[in-house]
Amino acid sequence: MWLELLLCLLLAHLIADFALQTSKSCKHKREYKWRSGYHYSHAAMVFVLSWLVTWDLGFWWFALVIGATHLMIDVWKSYRDDNVKWFVVDQVLHLAIIAGAAVLWCSNTEWSLPFEIAPKYMALAVAVIVCWKPANIFIKLMLEHYSVNVPEVHSDSGFNAGSLIGNIERWLILAFVIMQRYEVIGLLIAAKSIIRFGEKETTKTEYVLAGTLMSIFIAVLAGLFVTWVK
Repeated sequence: MWLELLLCLLLAHLIADFALQTSKSCKHKREYKWRSGYHYSHAAMVFVLSWLVTWDLGFWWFALVIGATHLMIDVWKSYRDDNVKWFVVDQVLHLAIIAGAAVLWCSNTEWSLPFEIAPKYMALAVAVIVCWKPANIFIKLMLEHYSVNVPEVHSDSGFNAGSLIGNIERWLILAFVIMQRYEVIGLLIAAKSIIRFGEKETTKTEYVLAGTLMSIFIAVLAGLFVTWVK
């Protein structure tokens, strides 16, 4: 029971914190700190989504606590550097509060979704979102942390082919892990290596290799998480 609620709240968190939050709003929050209106609108969105996904009117005050603590953590984080350390700390704090809310609510209330849906499908939705924007942000910050040189991009279109390729790559690996077709993952990695074979720019090769390995690691973990949920 608590696991189903936790998955619902995780979905709400991922949708609010990543799917519906833009780079513009994040930049504004870092620049204006507590004065940024995006902090408060974002916290309100977290509150509403956390309440809606439970399908329980009585959960409103738990959702309010989640939204309020989300606001405090985000304001606190806006005074920190934009690096992988504080990104991870920020997400761990959010997830700890969400997990605590799920356990506390289910230990005192007989909660269940009003419709039948297997937890595995909710876990799959969580994994798909994690392999999208959160993974891109984490990989980018990790590459910056380890000073992996980013190759020059000669396009002004704003289209990031690397992010698109990474997303597709992770979703494919996620699907193969769930189907337990690990040999296909090996073929996928080999195919990408062949495409990169003969690359003469060492900087670009290191960047792609580091990003690919982290991408595979995240996708495999996400797939194992889905297979773990019954």
